[in-house]
This record gives sequence, structure tokens and C-alpha cells, in this order.
Amino acid sequence: MNQKKKGIILTIGLSLLLLVIMACVTEQIAPVTAQPAPQVAAQPAQPVVEAPKPAPKPLSPYEVELTPLTPSDCGRCHASVFNQIKAEGGKHKIDCTKCHTKFHQYNPVKQNWNEIMPQCKTCHGLIHGDKFAVCATCHLNPHAPKTQMTMSAEMSKVCGDCHTKVGQELQKNPSKHTKVECSACHHTKHGYIPSCMECHKPHTANQTVKDCLVCHPVHTPLVIKYPDNTANAVCGGCHSAVLSKIKATASKHGQVACAKCHTKHKYIPKCENCHAKPHSESLLKKFPNCLQCHGDVHDLPTKSK
Repeated sequence: MNQKKKGIILTIGLSLLLLVIMACVTEQIAPVTAQPAPQVAAQPAQPVVEAPKPAPKPLSPYEVELTPLTPSDCGRCHASVFNQIKAEGGKHKIDCTKCHTKFHQYNPVKQNWNEIMPQCKTCHGLIHGDKFAVCATCHLNPHAPKTQMTMSAEMSKVCGDCHTKVGQELQKNPSKHTKVECSACHHTKHGYIPSCMECHKPHTANQTVKDCLVCHPVHTPLVIKYPDNTANAVCGGCHSAVLSKIKATASKHGQVACAKCHTKHKYIPKCENCHAKPHSESLLKKFPNCLQCHGDVHDLPTKSK
């Protein structure tokens, strides 16, 4: 085989080899059909959780603005005083610091008690005048200013300075009560109201103080007033002899209440007030006083007597 034929054959072989190589390369790089991606369900949105805030740093006690003490604050230590004011303080049921503007300042070395204690006259002035400048003489306890006033003979001397009306009544209408010191009846403490039976025997059994006061005003006991239905037994407490006659008489006067005729204490009625003119003018002229014939008005003669 000549040289020319060998060249042609070599060229054709190379061409075929090139075609085969190109075909293989084309197959390897051919596009692959994409598979659809799987469907994923939509997830709900999660809430945003904020990180916890750090706790604030506690303030120092000396960085806090303090408020004034209240009575409750004071009462935690001074429980007995607080409870006394609660029960008996009257108008002194106010903030403790209204009076005690200085507190917890007592110094036993300085003996400064009078300096830090409140003065009554700061609020009340000399309410009873210069004569009563030392309030604690009567008002012993400022936490119970009215309920803890111990009575004494010395205090009795000045009762009338406050109780002027009572003093005037006692002087205007003298009685044994006028001569008695106030503390003899109003003993124990100021405001004590005694029972009449502490000194006096009752007119009737089971008589009460209220019954006594119907007739006898306590500071003017001899200015006696009573209703017209007052029981005869009450009058008989003093007028026992007359009561015995009225109870025993067979006359109609025994059926009449004493107060119906004696409309005022010590008042002596006239027979004509009830009986008018029961006899002729000539007889009345001859006997102007009914009792000339009828004797005792509390025990009149009757047909049976």
C-alpha cells in the first residue's frame, strides 16, 4: 500500500474516533429532567418572646421619701395609749403628731420632759380662764380627757365655774343639796351620776331614780312638780299620816288622787273648786268654811259614820 492511501485511511480513522468521542461527551452532559420539589405545609408564625427584664436594684432606705407617721404607726409601739384614745379620746382622736410635734427626744440626763410634751393651751388656750391654767389638775389624762377626771373636795370648789347653771339653781333654791359638796354625790370620777337611793330612802318599793326625778329636780329638789296621775303612795312617802286617812276613809275623797286636788306641791285647794255651791246662800253665809261642818277633808263624815 502506497504512502498516499495510508494517509487517507489514517485521516478517516481519526475522524471516526473524533465523532465517537463527541457522542460520548454529548450524552454525559445532556440535561436531566428536574423532579418537582415536595410541598411543605405553611407553619404558623411563632410569637416573639421578649427576654425578661432584670429586676430593679432595691433602693437604699435613705433614698426613699418618707411620709409622716400616722396614728396606726404610733399605735404599733404605743398600743395601750392608742387603744385608750380609741375608746375614750373624744375629740382627741386626731393625728398624734398634731400634738406631739417632738417625739423620741426625751433625754434622762437633760430631763427635758416638759420641753417635748405638748401644752394644752397650744390648741385650747386658757379655755376656763386664768384660774384653771393647769389643765392636768382636772383633766388627768390627755388621752382620755373627759372620762378620767378624778373628783376631789378641792375640785368641788370650782365645779360652778364650768357648771354655772347648776350652781345658780342650787343657790337660788336652797335645800340640803345646796350645802353638800358636789364630790359627795358625784364621787369617783367626773360625770358620775349617783342614784338618789345612795342617800335617800325611796317613797315606795321598787321606786327608780327616774321616778324620783318626775317630782324632784336633782339640783332643786324642793321645787316639786308632778303629773296629775301621780300615785297616792308616792305622796305618802312624806305625808304618811294623810295617806293613812285617805286609804281608810269611806268618803269619795278616798277614790281621788292627791294630785287631782293638790295640783301644785303645798297648794291647798278650795272646796268650791270641785263642789261649787252645794248649799243655799244663807247656809254658806252662816258657815263660810266647809270644814266647820265636814271636819277633816281627808276623812269626811259619811252616812255610815
